[in-house]
Amino acid sequence: MRIAVKDANIFIDLESMGILDLWFQLDYQTITSSFVVVELEEGKHANALASIQAGQVIEAVIPGAEMEAFEALMMECGQTGLSTADVSVLYLAIREEALLLSGDKPLRNQAKLRVVDVHGTLWIMDQLVESGLLAKRVAAQRLETLLLRTGRERRYLPKVECYARIMRWSKG
Repeated sequence: MRIAVKDANIFIDLESMGILDLWFQLDYQTITSSFVVVELEEGKHANALASIQAGQVIEAVIPGAEMEAFEALMMECGQTGLSTADVSVLYLAIREEALLLSGDKPLRNQAKLRVVDVHGTLWIMDQLVESGLLAKRVAAQRLETLLLRTGRERRYLPKVECYARIMRWSKG
């Protein structure tokens, strides 16, 4: 079983589309950091938090013995705009030699610099569609609805890639 470390924006995207539960049917052990859990609590993301409380997601705390290495990574990423939560999931992905799931461009760039396999929401949707867990037409509808969100609920996904998938999936 492969390990996947999730950033908050992935939980939020999947929760917003009502497909978070489908992720757990794929063959991945899911980890997130305690810093991400705080972000989810602050945003009141009940479904994401429920998956953590139910044990579907492991909440990893960076132990004191690893704080020096974590702080070194924080320093390396200092001027990149990454938050502590961002660096924490990058740290966990490196430590666990895991897949990093994030839509945050600066975080994805730092992951690529460190040769960490990184993907986002659209990749997850591709996996769900290819596995048959998510019907193509449903995927198209959910993604289109997600793109229509505005204000504080707005999600930042690559529109060209999104609409290409919507077109492809709408055809069935």
